Amino acid sequence: MTFSANLTGVTLPALGSDVRSVDIFFGEERVWSIDLSEGRRPRGDEHEWPQPLLPYLVGSTRVRLAKSGSELELGAVDVSFTDDQVHTRVTDADGIPLALNKWGRLGKTLEAGNVGVQERILDRTAEVIANLAHMGLRPFVVGGTLLGGVRDGALLPHDDDADVAYLSTHTNPVDVAAEGFAIGHRLEALGYELVRHSATHMQLYFRGPEGQLDHYVDVFAAFFTDDGCINQPFHVRGKMREDQMLPFGTTTIQGREYPAPADPEAWLVLNYDENWRTPIPGYRLHTPRPTIRRFQNWFGSFHYTRDFWNEHYQTGGLEADERWQAGRAWLLEQHDKLRSRWVIDLGAGAGALSADLYGEDTNRTVIAADYSPAALELVAGRGAAGVEPTHVNLYRNRSLTLPRTVGITGAFDLVANHLIEGLGPHGMPQAFRFVRMALRSGGVALATLYGARDLSGPQHEPTSWAIEPGWLRDRAAEFGLRAEIVALQAQGTELARAPYGVRFSYDKSLKKESS
Repeated sequence: MTFSANLTGVTLPALGSDVRSVDIFFGEERVWSIDLSEGRRPRGDEHEWPQPLLPYLVGSTRVRLAKSGSELELGAVDVSFTDDQVHTRVTDADGIPLALNKWGRLGKTLEAGNVGVQERILDRTAEVIANLAHMGLRPFVVGGTLLGGVRDGALLPHDDDADVAYLSTHTNPVDVAAEGFAIGHRLEALGYELVRHSATHMQLYFRGPEGQLDHYVDVFAAFFTDDGCINQPFHVRGKMREDQMLPFGTTTIQGREYPAPADPEAWLVLNYDENWRTPIPGYRLHTPRPTIRRFQNWFGSFHYTRDFWNEHYQTGGLEADERWQAGRAWLLEQHDKLRSRWVIDLGAGAGALSADLYGEDTNRTVIAADYSPAALELVAGRGAAGVEPTHVNLYRNRSLTLPRTVGITGAFDLVANHLIEGLGPHGMPQAFRFVRMALRSGGVALATLYGARDLSGPQHEPTSWAIEPGWLRDRAAEFGLRAEIVALQAQGTELARAPYGVRFSYDKSLKKESS
């Protein structure tokens, strides 16, 4: 079998067991790395193109196959994906090459296209470490940054960030979480743009002169627990002795020294596996389910699916909400029931429903509340005078302060078009609390959901998820809510999804949430 490529995917030649990862190039630019380590070889001969690459398969290019971490070319073929007279490239709006990263999303890499970014990342990493040390903390490099330093003496060329942790003196997760929030506030006070993934995972954004994201530095908490495990949410948990951590040693990255665990190899085995010395650019972290649940319950998961929604609205634009037409039409039919001065469109997306609700009554103010910054940019771009784009994160309890934050006084109505089924277990309770707040304020609360999953799409994507009406009724009752179900008229692909509307009402006699 020889190497081949076409519009559907690539077919690899027979490869020896020593080839654990291969890179796919369009010309000289790497776009995808395939992990071939044990247990991760897809079934069948063809490896289908990952979904994020599909929009870029236009024109022609030479598709090359190489062994990761080497100059060994394993095959090459000229491919015409379409008849367009263009060279196939995967780039951002500025022409900077993109490649599929370890999370299965397109991102900038350090290997090409962003001049000087490696030095800027190393400068910022040293700066962040110095600031954390000034706070009395014990910072050190982890993740891909530690791996690159120990294995190659350099940043990993396929990575797009730097990873820093601080070793907490606390062993109780409650104390570690409180410390994590306090550290985040101090970093923000220093002027850093901070995106919080959990109580113990922060991401510091660094932008270019035009405001574009240039790179970022992840900051994690690490701590020992009484069971003898070292923990570094979101991924690392395992047995480790304190003398394997302290006193810190150093690792050299491109001629610069950074603090590192006393036994960096032991840490890398916990972070990756025993094969960490083998370059596998397509390596995906596989965190045991008990570890995921432990860390989420201890520290929250404030960034859940946000990257998916940002990409959904960045690529889909103002039309990204068109798939939810039946729900939007039903909610607009109910507009005469929305009599409050304020309406919160929870999960507003690109803002089409918000704009229509304002158009039905220009005496009201519509709060277009969403999780995705990309979606809120689209809402703002519509320029509707009575629509206020507002960020809300239902994975954080502080989201419930939204009515007060935007200045709502008195009753407010709430609508949610296909929000609830896409939240997952950590965000859904907040949605029900919002519904209850609206009803207790004297307002109306309406929602739409799908009752059947989309079996044609990727099952891990929230746009494919659904909630059966009976299950919805039971969960709503736990919050003192009655849910009147209304089957919706649907067309096309929505027919198979069994969309329905919900009219909520508040009933004190129902069982209340235990929390």
